[in-house]
Amino acid sequence: MILDKGICEVFRKTDTAGAGYMPAFSDVLIHRGWYGELDFETAPARPTENREEVRTDARVRILQNRGINNHDRVALTPTGGTTSRFEVTRAYHGTDDESGEPITDLTLEVIEP
Repeated sequence: MILDKGICEVFRKTDTAGAGYMPAFSDVLIHRGWYGELDFETAPARPTENREEVRTDARVRILQNRGINNHDRVALTPTGGTTSRFEVTRAYHGTDDESGEPITDLTLEVIEP
C-alpha cells in the first residue's frame, strides 16, 4: 500500500509537572510520517450481547511503530486539506500483505471539540 494521503502525527498525553505538583498534562509527539487510508465498516454485521461497541471514524496505515497504544491522540493532515484530530481505539502491528513491510494499522475515533 502506498502511504501518500497526508501526514499523520501521533501524540501521547504525558504529565509534565514536577514531583509533588498538581498534574499538568501535555501532548508529546511520538510519531510523525505519511499515512494511507484503509476501508472500514461503521456498523457491526451481528451485534451480540456483552459486546463492547466502539465507534470507528477512520482507519489509517502508517509505517510500524510498536510504541503506539490505545488512547494516544492522532492528528491527520491530508495533502492540501485541514487537520482532523482523533483518538486511537485499536492499533494493529503487523506486515503489509503486498510488500512485506512492517506496518501499524490504526482504528480512530474523532475527538469531539
